[in-house]
Amino acid sequence: MPSKSKKKDAQAASKKAEQKRKTKLVEDKTFGLKNKNKSKKVQDYVKSTTASVMGGGDRKKRVEEERKKQEKIARKAMKKAAEDERNALFNDALMATQKKTTTKLKGTSEAIGRDAASEANEKKGTSRAMKMMFQMDAKEMEDRLKEDPNYVRTLEDEVEAQRQKMFDDFKKSGKKGTPVTEETLKIWQDKKRKRRLE
Repeated sequence: MPSKSKKKDAQAASKKAEQKRKTKLVEDKTFGLKNKNKSKKVQDYVKSTTASVMGGGDRKKRVEEERKKQEKIARKAMKKAAEDERNALFNDALMATQKKTTTKLKGTSEAIGRDAASEANEKKGTSRAMKMMFQMDAKEMEDRLKEDPNYVRTLEDEVEAQRQKMFDDFKKSGKKGTPVTEETLKIWQDKKRKRRLE
């Protein structure tokens, strides 16, 4: 019967051999990947291969890490979805109110901020108009934007101002206007078609 010290030596030798075999297997599976391409996917593949071959430590720890990774991905997706929704709701309406100018050298348009803080906020995607929208009503915001020397009035703003002026003039005159019914609409459409044909 072999002695205890011989058994320990044999177990240690077999553990060393097993470790050597695992290391060799990892090197074979990841040959050329570690240094060739240092992308995140390759690094993850090398890490997962090493963990699977070497036993990867405690199973609970691996499950916990995987759960944390999934939570992080879910949080990121929720944040992106919320940002996309906010952009869908507000960006179209506020694109016209963002300050734009063209540089004479390059001929491109770029945002110009009053100071470094506003530039930093614009880089984050928050326009000056967006901030103002939450702080005041529409009329006051329009007046403030008109005071700004860099404010460029858009075509939509001009059309809306003219429409509002005509509406106010119409209200002051006391006229009720022509009521639009199906018959009057058809008459108007016929007149318009005749004018086009002529």
